[in-house]
Amino acid sequence: MRGVFILIILSFVTLSGCSQGLQPFDEGIGDSNSGMSGSRTYTFPEEPPKEEMLEQIKNKKNTSPEELVSSVFPLLDVVEGSSSNQEARIYVTQQFTIQELTTSLTDAFPPDKESELKDGKQILIYPEQFISFKESEQDEDAVLIELASDRFVRDNYSPNYFNGFFALWVLDEVLDVDDWGKKRKRICASSGCYGGYSSSKYRPGQAGSLRGSSGRGGGPGTGK
Repeated sequence: MRGVFILIILSFVTLSGCSQGLQPFDEGIGDSNSGMSGSRTYTFPEEPPKEEMLEQIKNKKNTSPEELVSSVFPLLDVVEGSSSNQEARIYVTQQFTIQELTTSLTDAFPPDKESELKDGKQILIYPEQFISFKESEQDEDAVLIELASDRFVRDNYSPNYFNGFFALWVLDEVLDVDDWGKKRKRICASSGCYGGYSSSKYRPGQAGSLRGSSGRGGGPGTGK
């Protein structure tokens, strides 16, 4: 009888250990486009006081929108594209709203195209450069600023990323590709496309393949 009692105690301890081992590990934020949920959360970099950042934004030494963003806001991550020398750089701020950011940037450098602010997202198009502003899924007070070259957009983005922001004919014109949207949709249907920076890292050419990377909270999800 005593042996049975000890066996019951050991079984309880084992089950308790297993249940602790199955506690959910919060790795981040899922992406609605990826079909996956849960990835690594990111730690936001420290920023200078807002007044100091505003002075940097007004600095006339900035010669381009890209230089302005990179000189003022901390870098969160870099996403590699499907071809060599292609990347999107992700910056972040908890000091500014999307409206404040786009106003400051468009005042300094008027864009070729400017979308409306919709569902916590806005996109500016400059010569050879796309800049997206998006509320972080992790913290609605944080804004992700994504800088991508037109080559990166052309070869990696899903057309769905621009739904409600720009007509496809506008993107055809900007990217200098006839029927870019239709061609990309066919590719996305078979191999997956970049749906914007989110929870897990984008792996070009493989539908639904997401991978994390240390030191940051996530990467692009796939969008089709």
